[in-house]
Amino acid sequence: MTFTPIESGVGGLLIGLSAALAYLGDGKITGISGIVGPFLRGVGKCEPMKDGQLWKALFLVGLVIGGLVNLAFNREFSYPQALDIPLARYCVGGIFVGIGTRAGRGCTSGHGICGLPRLAPRSWIAVPTFMGIAALTVALTRHVAKLDASGPWGVAQLEWPPKWEFPLAAALSSLVLAALAMNLPSKARSFVSPLACGSIFGLGLGVSGMTNQAKVLDFLDFAGTWDPSLAFVMGMGLCVSFPAFLVAEDEDRKPLCGEGCNFERPSKTGDYVSLVLGATFFGLGWGLVGICPGPALAGMIPYMVSDGSPGLFFGLSVVLILIAWLATDKVITQLNSQQPAQSAEARKLLQDEKA
Repeated sequence: MTFTPIESGVGGLLIGLSAALAYLGDGKITGISGIVGPFLRGVGKCEPMKDGQLWKALFLVGLVIGGLVNLAFNREFSYPQALDIPLARYCVGGIFVGIGTRAGRGCTSGHGICGLPRLAPRSWIAVPTFMGIAALTVALTRHVAKLDASGPWGVAQLEWPPKWEFPLAAALSSLVLAALAMNLPSKARSFVSPLACGSIFGLGLGVSGMTNQAKVLDFLDFAGTWDPSLAFVMGMGLCVSFPAFLVAEDEDRKPLCGEGCNFERPSKTGDYVSLVLGATFFGLGWGLVGICPGPALAGMIPYMVSDGSPGLFFGLSVVLILIAWLATDKVITQLNSQQPAQSAEARKLLQDEKA
């Protein structure tokens, strides 16, 4: 693995552009687990394919399209090879990621690219937690248990000159998509905007190297040959998303989607126990297999069609992420529904005691 600040930085800019476009244009937060999980939950409840459900579906289609474009023109960098690790590890990693992203209500995109610029204390707790746990997991698997190979301690070799052709083409194409989504009439943009946002996000994931499991794990390997590329992804992504979310904090501002359209404003505080537990589970899964929800969805088809057994294991891990998210969501929903009844019963007991 080589250090690729230019490619990864451009990819981060595209991910940030997608987040900014989705929020300022449609009021939507591009937390991938917060899009795909509720979408599947809605499908299970046979919710009509309109409004928010339609937006999620179109965004996810765009995300897959962006992944396929990377497969066609940037495969060597975006999808070099799925990790050849045991099936059991893929399964455990996928389950942990699914549990963690639901319990913690976010992942690298929701908490990182969107939560940090909102100055949400929850995200400022979640990001260091899952990053630290993931790095610890990689240290244990590579340097204690010796399950994976690692290079000597140091920084990965800088790739220079950078491979700039595809990143430049992806950036220019994304700007065209963004301009189109921002300037179409409202009815047309309701379809084009989520597709554009998803496609730009998917392009950014491949351009940045986030779809490359080995590159992700090398970024988390501080005790081996460290690849700092993905720090440029987060940093450059925040350079775009931070101003957008800052502008949206103005209470008088509305998204471009018009009347009846408001900014999603998830709670910035509270429920810290579930948050930390979720971030811990996510960090464990991320550190085991190098997969988080966005790259998982963008890379599922490319890896499954080209990498034999490791690619199929990757695909199974993605499916388990989704199943674990839905199962955890059901448990949390049931627990939350019991709390009002328990509170009412507790109040009645207290009144009886006073009587």
